[in-house]
Amino acid sequence: ALLFIPKKPPYDFYTENYKKGLQLYSKSVFIEDKNKDLVPDYFKFLKGLVDSADLSLNISREMLQHNRQLKKIAAHLEKKVISELEKMQKNDRKTYTEFYEAYGTILKYGVYDQFGANKDKLQDLIMFKTRKSDDYVSLKEYVEAMPEDQKHIYYATGSNKAQIMNLPQMDGIKEKDYDVLLFTDDIDEFMVQVLNAYQEKPFKSLKQSEDDLLDDDKKKD
Repeated sequence: ALLFIPKKPPYDFYTENYKKGLQLYSKSVFIEDKNKDLVPDYFKFLKGLVDSADLSLNISREMLQHNRQLKKIAAHLEKKVISELEKMQKNDRKTYTEFYEAYGTILKYGVYDQFGANKDKLQDLIMFKTRKSDDYVSLKEYVEAMPEDQKHIYYATGSNKAQIMNLPQMDGIKEKDYDVLLFTDDIDEFMVQVLNAYQEKPFKSLKQSEDDLLDDDKKKD
């Protein structure tokens, strides 16, 4: 397999007209231009080709859809892509950030889709800007930085950081020195309902967290 990710998505990437898929060859003989079964929807940005010595040259399109060998190739490609993206996120954050700004939304849809069937594969690739950081932070990095007394992963929703920072609950968060994930994408809240928790830390909306942010004296007041 020879795969690459275009730096920018095509103009029709988020429309129904966009057709995903990889070129498929058998023993270097061309079989199909865009085989959609080789890539899941959440990796539909992948371009490239697959050349297999195990497919029959006269295989029909109907047989291709049910071919076990093709499913094995697709599963292997998916693991490899996840591994490469995780490596890029860890070792070349600048390039990963460029990729994420172009395609992060489709990864979030992947987490949300099919009631979270693929959330364990994709959750570590998701990133957010936060109250404390204008750079993207992964869920793992957020949890690792949490103070010991913090029980939840807090998030707040708005159209931009300035609007979110003006929420009244933000004062209590600042006093506790907790960080907050900034949800500025429409899909974010739906996605987090499917995730529910990360590393056994439940997600909680800042708007529902006032009691968490008050000490006992303030609660009495």
